[in-house]
Amino acid sequence: MRLKTAAAALAASAVLAVPAVAATPAAAAHAGPAACSTYSNYVSYGASCGGTGSYYAWAICQNNKYVSGPVRSGGVWSYAYCSNVGSTLRSGGYTLV
Repeated sequence: MRLKTAAAALAASAVLAVPAVAATPAAAAHAGPAACSTYSNYVSYGASCGGTGSYYAWAICQNNKYVSGPVRSGGVWSYAYCSNVGSTLRSGGYTLV
């Protein structure tokens, strides 16, 4: 009986270990931006991210309008301009696509 119990425990732990190992290559296959830099002034918010993923900058303006920059990749800057909607910057950020 002890041998059956040990074998069952070993089989159960092997089943639990397989999904974690199988999930690792799938997660590694989607390489996103490595690191992002940001810039802002009184009318705009910008972001530039390294790596292979895409991203865009966005901003919330003082007049409560939302603006976004173009989708970029490879370290090219994306800027969201509140000046395009006749306002100044309240806050901003970036979104990884």
